[in-house]
Amino acid sequence: MSDEEDTAILLNSANKTIEKSINKVPNDYQCLPPKNLRKPLPKENDNLTPLTSGNKNIFVSMVAILAGIAFGSDMSIAKPIAPLIKHEFNLNCFEKDFVISIWFVGALVGGLTGGFLIDSFGRRWTMILTLVFLTFGALLSALANHYILLLVARMICGYSGSVSAIAHCIYMAEVSELNKRGYNIILYQLGVATGFLISVIAAAIKNIDYQWRFSIGITAVPALTACIITIIFLQRSPPFLLYKRMANVSKTSSKKAWYTIFETLTIMAFLLIFQQGTGKRQVLYYAPRLFALLGICSNVAEVTALISLAIVKVFSTMLSLIIVERCGRRTALITSATICMTTISLLSLLATIDRGDDNLDVINNHCKNHRNEEVKTHTILPTGSPPPFPLLPTPLAIVPPSPETWTQIKASCEVQNIAVSDGLTDSLRILAVITLLVYEAAYALGLGPVPLLNLTEVFPAAVRGKCISFVSIVIWITHIIATESVSAMTKSLTLAGSYLFYSFMCLVTIFYVFLFIPETKGKSLHQIAQELRKISLGTRICNNLRSLPLICHIQWIKRYNENTNNGQSTLI
Repeated sequence: MSDEEDTAILLNSANKTIEKSINKVPNDYQCLPPKNLRKPLPKENDNLTPLTSGNKNIFVSMVAILAGIAFGSDMSIAKPIAPLIKHEFNLNCFEKDFVISIWFVGALVGGLTGGFLIDSFGRRWTMILTLVFLTFGALLSALANHYILLLVARMICGYSGSVSAIAHCIYMAEVSELNKRGYNIILYQLGVATGFLISVIAAAIKNIDYQWRFSIGITAVPALTACIITIIFLQRSPPFLLYKRMANVSKTSSKKAWYTIFETLTIMAFLLIFQQGTGKRQVLYYAPRLFALLGICSNVAEVTALISLAIVKVFSTMLSLIIVERCGRRTALITSATICMTTISLLSLLATIDRGDDNLDVINNHCKNHRNEEVKTHTILPTGSPPPFPLLPTPLAIVPPSPETWTQIKASCEVQNIAVSDGLTDSLRILAVITLLVYEAAYALGLGPVPLLNLTEVFPAAVRGKCISFVSIVIWITHIIATESVSAMTKSLTLAGSYLFYSFMCLVTIFYVFLFIPETKGKSLHQIAQELRKISLGTRICNNLRSLPLICHIQWIKRYNENTNNGQSTLI
Protein backbone atom coordinates (compact mmCIF):
# COMPACT_ATOMS: atom_id res chain seq x y z
CA MET A 1 0.00 0.00 0.00
CA SER A 2 1.21 3.48 -0.80
CA ASP A 3 1.83 6.67 1.13
CA GLU A 4 -1.71 8.06 1.01
CA GLU A 5 -3.70 4.84 1.52
CA ASP A 6 -4.10 5.12 5.26
CA THR A 7 -7.52 6.74 5.37
CA ALA A 8 -9.66 3.62 5.51
CA ILE A 9 -7.35 1.81 7.93
CA LEU A 10 -6.85 4.86 10.13
CA LEU A 11 -10.59 5.20 10.56
CA ASN A 12 -10.46 1.64 11.95
CA SER A 13 -13.43 0.74 9.80
CA ALA A 14 -14.93 -2.73 9.92
CA ASN A 15 -16.00 -2.49 6.30
CA LYS A 16 -13.32 -4.58 4.62
CA THR A 17 -14.75 -3.96 1.15
CA ILE A 18 -14.03 -0.25 1.46
CA GLU A 19 -10.59 -0.89 2.88
CA LYS A 20 -9.64 -3.05 -0.11
CA SER A 21 -11.22 -0.97 -2.84
CA ILE A 22 -10.14 2.55 -1.87
CA ASN A 23 -6.76 3.57 -3.19
CA LYS A 24 -5.08 6.76 -4.29
CA VAL A 25 -7.19 9.26 -6.17
CA PRO A 26 -6.14 9.70 -9.81
CA ASN A 27 -5.78 13.09 -11.44
CA ASP A 28 -9.35 12.82 -12.79
CA TYR A 29 -10.60 12.98 -9.20
CA GLN A 30 -8.64 15.96 -7.88
CA CYS A 31 -11.94 17.85 -8.23
CA LEU A 32 -14.78 15.38 -7.72
CA PRO A 33 -17.44 15.34 -10.50
CA PRO A 34 -21.09 14.48 -9.89
CA LYS A 35 -21.76 10.91 -8.81
CA ASN A 36 -23.30 9.86 -12.13
CA LEU A 37 -20.17 10.99 -14.01
CA ARG A 38 -17.56 9.52 -11.68
CA LYS A 39 -15.21 6.87 -12.97
CA PRO A 40 -14.55 3.85 -10.76
CA LEU A 41 -11.62 4.21 -8.39
CA PRO A 42 -8.51 2.24 -9.42
CA LYS A 43 -7.77 -1.17 -8.04
CA GLU A 44 -5.30 -1.63 -5.25
CA ASN A 45 -2.51 -2.73 -7.59
CA ASP A 46 -2.65 0.40 -9.74
CA ASN A 47 0.39 2.65 -9.47
CA LEU A 48 -0.39 6.36 -9.67
CA THR A 49 1.90 9.35 -10.05
CA PRO A 50 2.46 11.31 -6.80
CA LEU A 51 0.73 14.65 -6.51
CA THR A 52 4.03 16.52 -6.15
CA SER A 53 5.84 14.95 -9.09
CA GLY A 54 7.59 17.22 -11.56
CA ASN A 55 7.27 20.95 -11.16
CA LYS A 56 4.37 20.76 -8.69
CA ASN A 57 6.74 20.23 -5.79
CA ILE A 58 8.30 23.61 -6.60
CA PHE A 59 4.94 25.32 -6.15
CA VAL A 60 4.33 23.42 -2.92
CA SER A 61 7.69 24.66 -1.61
CA MET A 62 6.96 28.21 -2.76
CA VAL A 63 3.62 28.25 -0.96
CA ALA A 64 5.27 26.78 2.15
CA ILE A 65 7.87 29.52 2.46
CA LEU A 66 5.53 32.39 1.45
CA ALA A 67 2.81 31.31 3.88
CA GLY A 68 5.46 30.93 6.58
CA ILE A 69 6.75 34.45 5.93
CA ALA A 70 3.22 35.84 6.18
CA PHE A 71 2.56 33.99 9.43
CA GLY A 72 5.93 34.85 11.02
CA SER A 73 5.88 38.53 10.16
CA ASP A 74 2.27 39.04 11.24
CA MET A 75 2.73 37.20 14.54
CA SER A 76 5.88 39.08 15.55
CA ILE A 77 5.30 42.59 14.19
CA ALA A 78 3.06 43.93 16.96
CA LYS A 79 5.63 44.06 19.74
CA PRO A 80 8.35 46.07 17.90
CA ILE A 81 5.85 48.68 16.68
CA ALA A 82 3.77 48.79 19.87
CA PRO A 83 5.35 52.08 21.09
CA LEU A 84 4.46 53.72 17.76
CA ILE A 85 0.88 52.47 17.97
CA LYS A 86 0.73 53.71 21.56
CA HIS A 87 1.75 57.17 20.42
CA GLU A 88 -0.57 57.13 17.37
CA PHE A 89 -3.74 56.32 19.32
CA ASN A 90 -2.68 57.88 22.64
CA LEU A 91 -2.95 54.58 24.51
CA ASN A 92 -2.02 53.65 28.03
CA CYS A 93 0.27 50.71 28.77
CA PHE A 94 -2.54 48.19 29.19
CA GLU A 95 -4.13 49.14 25.86
CA LYS A 96 -0.76 48.95 24.14
CA ASP A 97 -0.08 45.47 25.52
CA PHE A 98 -3.57 44.35 24.53
CA VAL A 99 -2.76 45.14 20.89
CA ILE A 100 -0.04 42.48 21.17
CA SER A 101 -2.12 39.98 23.15
CA ILE A 102 -5.25 40.13 20.99
CA TRP A 103 -3.41 38.33 18.18
CA PHE A 104 -2.80 35.33 20.42
CA VAL A 105 -6.44 35.39 21.56
CA GLY A 106 -7.43 35.05 17.91
CA ALA A 107 -4.87 32.27 17.46
CA LEU A 108 -6.36 30.42 20.43
CA VAL A 109 -9.84 30.69 18.92
CA GLY A 110 -8.37 29.42 15.66
CA GLY A 111 -7.02 26.40 17.48
CA LEU A 112 -10.49 25.67 18.88
CA THR A 113 -12.27 25.73 15.51
CA GLY A 114 -9.60 25.34 12.85
CA GLY A 115 -9.43 21.56 12.91
CA PHE A 116 -13.12 21.19 12.12
CA LEU A 117 -12.78 23.59 9.18
CA ILE A 118 -9.77 21.71 7.82
CA ASP A 119 -11.40 18.29 8.08
CA SER A 120 -14.75 19.56 6.75
CA PHE A 121 -13.82 21.86 3.86
CA GLY A 122 -10.45 20.40 2.98
CA ARG A 123 -6.84 21.48 3.35
CA ARG A 124 -6.58 23.45 0.11
CA TRP A 125 -9.75 25.50 0.52
CA THR A 126 -8.90 26.24 4.14
CA MET A 127 -5.47 27.44 3.02
CA ILE A 128 -7.05 29.75 0.44
CA LEU A 129 -9.66 31.18 2.81
CA THR A 130 -7.22 31.79 5.66
CA LEU A 131 -4.72 33.47 3.35
CA VAL A 132 -7.48 35.75 2.06
CA PHE A 133 -8.50 36.67 5.61
CA LEU A 134 -4.86 37.14 6.62
CA THR A 135 -4.40 39.55 3.71
CA PHE A 136 -7.58 41.38 4.65
CA GLY A 137 -6.59 41.56 8.31
CA ALA A 138 -3.13 42.91 7.52
CA LEU A 139 -4.50 45.63 5.24
CA LEU A 140 -7.21 46.51 7.75
CA SER A 141 -4.57 46.80 10.48
CA ALA A 142 -2.52 49.14 8.30
CA LEU A 143 -5.51 51.34 7.45
CA ALA A 144 -7.19 51.32 10.88
CA ASN A 145 -8.00 54.81 12.15
CA HIS A 146 -9.50 53.70 15.46
CA TYR A 147 -8.21 51.58 18.30
CA ILE A 148 -11.19 49.17 18.29
CA LEU A 149 -10.86 48.64 14.54
CA LEU A 150 -7.18 47.83 15.01
CA LEU A 151 -8.04 45.24 17.67
CA VAL A 152 -10.60 43.59 15.37
CA ALA A 153 -8.06 43.47 12.55
CA ARG A 154 -5.37 41.95 14.77
CA MET A 155 -7.78 39.29 16.03
CA ILE A 156 -8.69 38.40 12.43
CA CYS A 157 -4.98 38.07 11.68
CA GLY A 158 -4.42 35.85 14.72
CA TYR A 159 -7.33 33.57 13.87
CA SER A 160 -6.50 33.23 10.18
CA GLY A 161 -2.77 32.88 10.86
CA SER A 162 -3.29 30.07 13.36
CA VAL A 163 -5.65 28.07 11.11
CA SER A 164 -3.45 28.77 8.09
CA ALA A 165 -0.39 27.32 9.83
CA ILE A 166 -2.26 24.10 10.68
CA ALA A 167 -3.75 23.73 7.19
CA HIS A 168 -0.49 24.40 5.36
CA CYS A 169 1.55 21.94 7.41
CA ILE A 170 -1.08 19.20 7.02
CA TYR A 171 -1.24 19.81 3.28
CA MET A 172 2.55 19.73 2.92
CA ALA A 173 2.73 16.42 4.77
CA GLU A 174 -0.02 14.79 2.71
CA VAL A 175 1.03 15.81 -0.80
CA SER A 176 4.82 15.66 -0.47
CA GLU A 177 6.91 12.72 -1.53
CA LEU A 178 8.30 10.56 1.24
CA ASN A 179 11.78 12.11 1.10
CA LYS A 180 10.39 15.65 0.71
CA ARG A 181 7.88 15.69 3.57
CA GLY A 182 10.24 16.95 6.25
CA TYR A 183 11.86 19.35 3.81
CA ASN A 184 8.61 21.11 2.91
CA ILE A 185 7.38 21.44 6.49
CA ILE A 186 10.74 22.73 7.73
CA LEU A 187 10.65 25.09 4.76
CA TYR A 188 7.46 26.53 6.24
CA GLN A 189 9.34 27.04 9.52
CA LEU A 190 12.12 28.75 7.55
CA GLY A 191 9.50 31.10 6.18
CA VAL A 192 8.31 31.84 9.72
CA ALA A 193 11.88 32.67 10.78
CA THR A 194 12.35 34.86 7.70
CA GLY A 195 9.07 36.64 8.39
CA PHE A 196 10.21 37.36 11.93
CA LEU A 197 13.44 38.87 10.59
CA ILE A 198 11.55 40.98 8.04
CA SER A 199 9.17 42.30 10.69
CA VAL A 200 11.99 43.30 13.04
CA ILE A 201 13.91 45.08 10.26
CA ALA A 202 10.76 46.83 9.03
CA ALA A 203 10.00 48.01 12.56
CA ALA A 204 13.57 49.26 13.00
CA ILE A 205 13.41 51.58 9.97
CA LYS A 206 12.83 55.09 11.27
CA ASN A 207 13.00 57.34 8.21
CA ILE A 208 9.75 56.42 6.43
CA ASP A 209 6.29 57.92 6.78
CA TYR A 210 3.59 55.85 8.49
CA GLN A 211 6.22 53.37 9.62
CA TRP A 212 4.04 51.15 11.77
CA ARG A 213 1.32 51.00 9.11
CA PHE A 214 3.84 49.95 6.48
CA SER A 215 5.37 47.36 8.80
CA ILE A 216 2.07 45.78 9.78
CA GLY A 217 0.62 45.85 6.26
CA ILE A 218 3.58 44.23 4.54
CA THR A 219 2.22 40.82 5.60
CA ALA A 220 -0.40 41.11 2.86
CA VAL A 221 2.23 40.73 0.11
CA PRO A 222 3.45 37.15 0.84
CA ALA A 223 -0.03 36.08 1.98
CA LEU A 224 -1.71 37.20 -1.24
CA THR A 225 1.09 35.73 -3.38
CA ALA A 226 0.79 32.35 -1.64
CA CYS A 227 -2.99 32.47 -2.09
CA ILE A 228 -2.71 33.07 -5.84
CA ILE A 229 -0.19 30.24 -6.30
CA THR A 230 -2.41 27.90 -4.30
CA ILE A 231 -5.48 28.69 -6.41
CA ILE A 232 -3.70 28.31 -9.75
CA PHE A 233 -1.17 25.52 -9.26
CA LEU A 234 -2.01 23.38 -6.21
CA GLN A 235 -4.53 20.54 -6.21
CA ARG A 236 -6.59 19.07 -3.41
CA SER A 237 -5.05 16.62 -0.96
CA PRO A 238 -5.57 12.95 -2.02
CA PRO A 239 -5.98 11.60 1.56
CA PHE A 240 -8.71 14.16 2.22
CA LEU A 241 -10.53 13.21 -0.99
CA LEU A 242 -10.36 9.55 -0.01
CA TYR A 243 -11.80 10.37 3.39
CA LYS A 244 -14.69 12.31 1.84
CA ARG A 245 -15.42 9.44 -0.58
CA MET A 246 -16.02 7.04 2.31
CA ALA A 247 -19.62 8.17 2.71
CA ASN A 248 -20.84 4.79 3.94
CA VAL A 249 -18.40 4.53 6.83
CA SER A 250 -20.39 4.99 10.01
CA LYS A 251 -19.69 7.77 12.45
CA THR A 252 -18.99 5.22 15.16
CA SER A 253 -15.80 4.26 13.36
CA SER A 254 -14.62 7.86 13.57
CA LYS A 255 -15.38 7.90 17.29
CA LYS A 256 -13.46 4.69 17.66
CA ALA A 257 -10.53 6.28 15.87
CA TRP A 258 -10.41 8.96 18.57
CA TYR A 259 -9.77 6.28 21.19
CA THR A 260 -6.98 4.73 19.13
CA ILE A 261 -5.14 8.05 18.78
CA PHE A 262 -5.71 9.41 22.29
CA GLU A 263 -2.35 8.08 23.46
CA THR A 264 -0.53 9.72 20.55
CA LEU A 265 -2.45 12.94 21.17
CA THR A 266 -1.31 13.00 24.81
CA ILE A 267 2.31 12.27 23.91
CA MET A 268 2.45 15.08 21.35
CA ALA A 269 0.72 17.53 23.69
CA PHE A 270 3.37 16.95 26.35
CA LEU A 271 6.10 17.36 23.72
CA LEU A 272 4.73 20.82 22.93
CA ILE A 273 4.57 21.66 26.64
CA PHE A 274 8.22 20.68 27.04
CA GLN A 275 9.07 22.72 23.95
CA GLN A 276 7.68 25.85 25.60
CA GLY A 277 9.40 24.91 28.87
CA THR A 278 12.95 24.96 27.54
CA GLY A 279 13.48 28.64 28.35
CA LYS A 280 13.04 30.38 25.00
CA ARG A 281 11.04 33.28 26.44
CA GLN A 282 13.41 33.68 29.40
CA VAL A 283 16.43 33.85 27.11
CA LEU A 284 14.74 36.49 24.95
CA TYR A 285 13.98 38.45 28.12
CA TYR A 286 17.68 38.51 29.02
CA ALA A 287 18.91 39.22 25.47
CA PRO A 288 18.61 43.06 25.48
CA ARG A 289 20.65 43.27 28.67
CA LEU A 290 23.40 41.06 27.25
CA PHE A 291 23.71 43.30 24.21
CA ALA A 292 23.69 46.34 26.51
CA LEU A 293 26.67 44.77 28.27
CA LEU A 294 28.62 45.10 25.02
CA GLY A 295 28.19 48.86 25.14
CA ILE A 296 25.08 49.15 22.97
CA CYS A 297 22.72 51.85 24.16
CA SER A 298 19.87 50.36 26.14
CA ASN A 299 17.37 52.27 24.00
CA VAL A 300 18.28 50.17 20.95
CA ALA A 301 19.59 47.03 22.65
CA GLU A 302 16.28 45.20 22.25
CA VAL A 303 16.10 45.85 18.51
CA THR A 304 19.73 44.83 18.08
CA ALA A 305 19.13 41.63 20.02
CA LEU A 306 16.01 40.75 18.02
CA ILE A 307 17.72 41.29 14.66
CA SER A 308 20.77 39.26 15.69
CA LEU A 309 18.67 36.39 17.01
CA ALA A 310 16.45 36.43 13.92
CA ILE A 311 19.45 36.14 11.59
CA VAL A 312 20.81 33.22 13.60
CA LYS A 313 17.39 31.58 13.57
CA VAL A 314 17.11 31.80 9.78
CA PHE A 315 20.51 30.19 9.14
CA SER A 316 19.98 27.52 11.78
CA THR A 317 16.59 26.60 10.30
CA MET A 318 18.32 26.22 6.94
CA LEU A 319 20.66 23.72 8.56
CA SER A 320 17.67 21.93 10.03
CA LEU A 321 16.42 21.27 6.48
CA ILE A 322 19.40 18.96 6.00
CA ILE A 323 19.62 17.39 9.45
CA VAL A 324 15.96 16.37 9.77
CA GLU A 325 15.93 14.27 6.60
CA ARG A 326 19.43 12.86 6.95
CA CYS A 327 19.72 12.23 10.70
CA GLY A 328 16.09 11.88 11.73
CA ARG A 329 13.57 13.74 13.85
CA ARG A 330 14.56 12.21 17.18
CA THR A 331 18.24 12.97 16.61
CA ALA A 332 17.47 16.59 15.80
CA LEU A 333 15.29 16.97 18.91
CA ILE A 334 17.75 15.32 21.30
CA THR A 335 20.75 17.21 19.88
CA SER A 336 18.88 20.51 20.06
CA ALA A 337 17.71 19.93 23.65
CA THR A 338 21.22 18.89 24.75
CA ILE A 339 22.83 22.05 23.36
CA CYS A 340 20.04 24.19 24.84
CA MET A 341 20.56 22.57 28.25
CA THR A 342 24.31 23.26 28.11
CA THR A 343 24.03 26.86 26.96
CA ILE A 344 21.25 27.82 29.36
CA SER A 345 23.25 26.33 32.24
CA LEU A 346 26.18 28.52 31.22
CA LEU A 347 23.86 31.52 31.03
CA SER A 348 22.75 30.73 34.57
CA LEU A 349 26.36 30.90 35.74
CA LEU A 350 26.96 34.16 33.88
CA ALA A 351 23.74 35.64 35.27
CA THR A 352 24.94 34.78 38.78
CA ILE A 353 28.16 36.69 38.14
CA ASP A 354 26.31 39.54 36.44
CA ARG A 355 23.89 40.28 39.31
CA GLY A 356 21.79 42.54 37.10
CA ASP A 357 18.26 41.31 37.70
CA ASP A 358 17.05 44.76 38.75
CA ASN A 359 17.89 46.29 35.35
CA LEU A 360 15.93 43.80 33.25
CA ASP A 361 12.55 45.50 33.57
CA VAL A 362 14.06 48.88 32.74
CA ILE A 363 15.41 47.61 29.44
CA ASN A 364 12.37 45.51 28.49
CA ASN A 365 9.58 47.77 29.74
CA HIS A 366 8.63 50.32 27.10
CA CYS A 367 6.15 51.99 29.44
CA LYS A 368 8.88 52.98 31.87
CA ASN A 369 10.99 54.33 29.05
CA HIS A 370 7.99 56.19 27.67
CA ARG A 371 7.33 57.82 31.03
CA ASN A 372 10.96 58.93 31.14
CA GLU A 373 10.58 60.42 27.66
CA GLU A 374 7.46 62.28 28.81
CA VAL A 375 9.41 63.83 31.69
CA LYS A 376 12.10 64.99 29.26
CA THR A 377 9.48 66.33 26.85
CA HIS A 378 7.96 68.53 29.54
CA THR A 379 11.29 70.32 29.91
CA ILE A 380 11.25 71.11 26.18
CA LEU A 381 7.75 72.60 26.08
CA PRO A 382 7.49 76.35 26.75
CA THR A 383 5.87 77.32 30.03
CA GLY A 384 4.29 80.52 31.32
CA SER A 385 3.48 82.06 27.91
CA PRO A 386 1.37 81.19 24.86
CA PRO A 387 3.10 79.80 21.77
CA PRO A 388 4.37 82.40 19.27
CA PHE A 389 2.25 80.96 16.43
CA PRO A 390 -1.12 79.89 17.89
CA LEU A 391 -2.50 78.56 14.57
CA LEU A 392 0.13 75.83 14.40
CA PRO A 393 -0.95 72.49 15.92
CA THR A 394 2.05 72.27 18.26
CA PRO A 395 4.99 74.47 19.25
CA LEU A 396 7.42 71.52 19.38
CA ALA A 397 8.75 72.09 15.88
CA ILE A 398 9.66 75.75 16.46
CA VAL A 399 10.80 75.78 20.09
CA PRO A 400 14.41 74.56 20.35
CA PRO A 401 15.26 72.26 23.24
CA SER A 402 17.59 73.55 25.87
CA PRO A 403 21.22 72.38 25.65
CA GLU A 404 20.91 70.89 29.11
CA THR A 405 18.03 68.65 28.03
CA TRP A 406 19.87 67.20 25.03
CA THR A 407 22.95 66.67 27.16
CA GLN A 408 20.90 64.69 29.64
CA ILE A 409 19.36 62.59 26.85
CA LYS A 410 22.77 61.88 25.34
CA ALA A 411 24.23 60.99 28.73
CA SER A 412 21.38 58.64 29.60
CA CYS A 413 22.77 55.88 27.38
CA GLU A 414 26.22 56.20 28.89
CA VAL A 415 24.82 56.05 32.41
CA GLN A 416 22.70 53.01 31.58
CA ASN A 417 25.59 51.18 29.95
CA ILE A 418 27.86 51.85 32.91
CA ALA A 419 25.14 50.58 35.25
CA VAL A 420 24.42 47.37 33.36
CA SER A 421 28.06 46.45 32.73
CA ASP A 422 28.87 45.86 36.38
CA GLY A 423 29.82 42.27 37.31
CA LEU A 424 31.15 40.78 34.07
CA THR A 425 34.51 41.32 32.45
CA ASP A 426 34.77 42.15 28.76
CA SER A 427 35.54 38.55 27.80
CA LEU A 428 32.61 37.23 29.84
CA ARG A 429 30.26 39.70 28.18
CA ILE A 430 31.29 38.43 24.76
CA LEU A 431 30.94 34.85 26.00
CA ALA A 432 27.43 35.61 27.26
CA VAL A 433 26.30 36.96 23.88
CA ILE A 434 27.89 34.03 22.02
CA THR A 435 26.15 31.60 24.39
CA LEU A 436 22.86 33.37 23.75
CA LEU A 437 23.29 33.05 19.98
CA VAL A 438 24.28 29.37 20.26
CA TYR A 439 21.14 28.71 22.29
CA GLU A 440 18.98 30.35 19.63
CA ALA A 441 20.72 28.35 16.90
CA ALA A 442 20.23 25.08 18.79
CA TYR A 443 16.56 25.82 19.43
CA ALA A 444 15.92 26.59 15.76
CA LEU A 445 17.78 23.41 14.81
CA GLY A 446 15.33 21.01 16.43
CA LEU A 447 13.07 22.11 19.28
CA GLY A 448 11.56 24.90 17.20
CA PRO A 449 10.58 23.26 13.88
CA VAL A 450 10.59 19.48 14.48
CA PRO A 451 7.58 19.16 16.87
CA LEU A 452 5.33 20.68 14.23
CA LEU A 453 6.73 18.19 11.72
CA ASN A 454 5.96 15.34 14.12
CA LEU A 455 2.39 16.57 14.54
CA THR A 456 1.67 16.32 10.83
CA GLU A 457 3.02 12.77 10.60
CA VAL A 458 1.60 10.80 13.54
CA PHE A 459 -2.15 11.41 13.29
CA PRO A 460 -4.69 9.67 11.02
CA ALA A 461 -5.70 11.48 7.86
CA ALA A 462 -9.39 11.39 8.80
CA VAL A 463 -8.89 13.34 12.04
CA ARG A 464 -5.52 14.96 11.43
CA GLY A 465 -6.92 18.48 11.36
CA LYS A 466 -8.86 18.08 14.62
CA CYS A 467 -5.89 16.49 16.41
CA ILE A 468 -3.38 19.13 15.38
CA SER A 469 -5.93 21.83 16.14
CA PHE A 470 -6.32 20.46 19.67
CA VAL A 471 -2.56 20.35 20.19
CA SER A 472 -2.27 23.90 18.82
CA ILE A 473 -4.50 25.02 21.69
CA VAL A 474 -1.87 23.59 24.04
CA ILE A 475 0.80 25.48 22.09
CA TRP A 476 -0.90 28.86 22.41
CA ILE A 477 -1.89 28.40 26.06
CA THR A 478 1.63 27.37 27.10
CA HIS A 479 3.07 30.18 24.97
CA ILE A 480 0.94 32.77 26.76
CA ILE A 481 1.75 31.29 30.19
CA ALA A 482 5.48 31.12 29.44
CA THR A 483 5.53 34.71 28.17
CA GLU A 484 3.51 36.21 31.01
CA SER A 485 5.36 34.32 33.75
CA VAL A 486 8.86 35.42 32.74
CA SER A 487 9.00 38.52 34.92
CA ALA A 488 7.35 36.85 37.92
CA MET A 489 9.65 33.82 37.72
CA THR A 490 12.71 36.07 37.49
CA LYS A 491 11.64 37.94 40.62
CA SER A 492 10.84 34.80 42.61
CA LEU A 493 13.72 32.54 41.53
CA THR A 494 16.19 35.20 40.30
CA LEU A 495 17.41 35.08 36.72
CA ALA A 496 20.06 32.47 37.46
CA GLY A 497 17.58 30.28 39.32
CA SER A 498 15.04 30.42 36.52
CA TYR A 499 17.75 29.42 34.04
CA LEU A 500 18.61 26.40 36.19
CA PHE A 501 14.94 25.42 36.16
CA TYR A 502 14.80 25.61 32.37
CA SER A 503 18.04 23.68 32.12
CA PHE A 504 16.40 20.90 34.12
CA MET A 505 13.39 21.06 31.79
CA CYS A 506 15.72 20.58 28.82
CA LEU A 507 17.08 17.45 30.51
CA VAL A 508 13.55 16.14 31.05
CA THR A 509 12.81 16.87 27.39
CA ILE A 510 15.80 14.77 26.30
CA PHE A 511 14.55 11.74 28.25
CA TYR A 512 10.99 12.29 27.10
CA VAL A 513 11.93 12.42 23.42
CA PHE A 514 14.18 9.38 23.76
CA LEU A 515 11.47 7.26 25.41
CA PHE A 516 8.20 8.37 23.84
CA ILE A 517 8.67 10.13 20.49
CA PRO A 518 8.71 7.75 17.49
CA GLU A 519 11.15 8.13 14.62
CA THR A 520 9.25 8.94 11.42
CA LYS A 521 12.15 9.53 9.05
CA GLY A 522 11.89 7.52 5.84
CA LYS A 523 8.41 6.16 6.63
CA SER A 524 5.16 6.77 4.81
CA LEU A 525 2.20 8.25 6.65
CA HIS A 526 0.44 4.90 6.35
CA GLN A 527 3.41 3.04 7.84
CA ILE A 528 3.67 5.50 10.75
CA ALA A 529 -0.03 5.17 11.52
CA GLN A 530 0.13 1.37 11.36
CA GLU A 531 3.07 1.22 13.77
CA LEU A 532 1.41 3.54 16.27
CA ARG A 533 -1.82 1.53 16.04
CA LYS A 534 -0.33 -1.96 16.33
CA ILE A 535 2.72 -1.49 18.58
CA SER A 536 2.01 -0.66 22.21
CA LEU A 537 3.60 2.26 23.98
CA GLY A 538 5.43 -0.05 26.37
CA THR A 539 6.95 -1.94 23.47
CA ARG A 540 8.16 1.25 21.84
CA ILE A 541 9.73 2.40 25.11
CA CYS A 542 11.52 -0.93 25.54
CA ASN A 543 12.76 -0.82 21.97
CA ASN A 544 14.18 2.64 22.60
CA LEU A 545 15.83 1.48 25.83
CA ARG A 546 17.40 -1.48 24.06
CA SER A 547 19.33 0.93 21.85
CA LEU A 548 21.37 1.96 24.90
CA PRO A 549 24.47 -0.26 25.39
CA LEU A 550 24.11 -0.50 29.19
CA ILE A 551 20.41 -1.34 29.14
CA CYS A 552 20.06 -3.71 26.19
CA HIS A 553 21.05 -6.74 28.32
CA ILE A 554 18.55 -6.20 31.17
CA GLN A 555 16.48 -9.36 31.48
CA TRP A 556 12.98 -7.89 31.99
CA ILE A 557 13.36 -5.81 28.84
CA LYS A 558 14.33 -8.94 26.91
CA ARG A 559 11.36 -10.86 28.29
CA TYR A 560 8.96 -8.02 27.51
CA ASN A 561 10.10 -7.91 23.90
CA GLU A 562 9.88 -11.69 23.61
CA ASN A 563 6.30 -11.56 24.85
CA THR A 564 5.59 -8.78 22.38
CA ASN A 565 6.96 -10.83 19.50
CA ASN A 566 4.71 -13.72 20.58
CA GLY A 567 1.65 -11.47 20.36
CA GLN A 568 1.14 -10.90 24.10
CA SER A 569 1.56 -7.12 23.98
CA THR A 570 -1.54 -4.99 24.12
CA LEU A 571 -2.35 -2.96 21.04
CA ILE A 572 -2.88 0.77 21.26
